[in-house]
Amino acid sequence: NPRMLHSIQRSFVNVIAPAATWRRGLHLGPLCCKSGHYKITLKKDRPLTYEQANPPYRIGVTKGWNSWNASTLRDPQRQPYSAAYEDEFIRKFVRGTWQKTLLSDVVIKRRHREIVIAMMVCPLPSVAAMHFLTSYTETLLSHLFKALVRVELQAVRGKNNVIFKYI
Repeated sequence: NPRMLHSIQRSFVNVIAPAATWRRGLHLGPLCCKSGHYKITLKKDRPLTYEQANPPYRIGVTKGWNSWNASTLRDPQRQPYSAAYEDEFIRKFVRGTWQKTLLSDVVIKRRHREIVIAMMVCPLPSVAAMHFLTSYTETLLSHLFKALVRVELQAVRGKNNVIFKYI
């Protein structure tokens, strides 16, 4: 209701602060949150991956979550927020380790004492380098989290094969 909003603003202005600072400092209008929505370009030349093409309200309908946590089912003492911190650490570690080869978002699945990391990568020139990075990631994260870590890779020829649509 605009009248009610105006009366609330006027009463707060008289009590809290002078009118000049009030108009600049506090806004009581509706929030314009558009996270995950990408602006359409005139030439339709902006590439989007599948993760970016689906808006956030379609998660669980047409698109799955990027983190699946089923580890608290067996261990109820474990705090749920610790999995979120660990997932963010894993994502940063993987982005740093697989710098130029990572083509998609990192999907993390947790099952009891097992962590599965799935991602799309551009194949390296040598197969030995791919095996080294995979085993390096699995070993280091296994020792750090004291759980079995598996890395599932999907090799994609280039960035053009990951593009879902253009906007």
